[in-house]
Amino acid sequence: MARNIEDIEKELMALPTEMRERIAHDLFISLDKGDEQLSREEWEAAWLEEVKKRDAGIENCKATLATHEEVMASLKTALKN
Repeated sequence: MARNIEDIEKELMALPTEMRERIAHDLFISLDKGDEQLSREEWEAAWLEEVKKRDAGIENCKATLATHEEVMASLKTALKN
């Protein structure tokens, strides 16, 4: 018998935070794979590389930094248009 989404969500929300985080992570990753299948370790390594690249951009003054307030104002403007 098929289970409805509400029952599944209720069961998931009853899980401990750490388990919900892992499930959320795995579900998110599954949405972005396309044909490519990344393991958790490969995904973490890819993000570590991205973080290092962004950090280098900041260190080399090549990145444009913005405060939370600036980002939110920009988003509000973009959403109005």
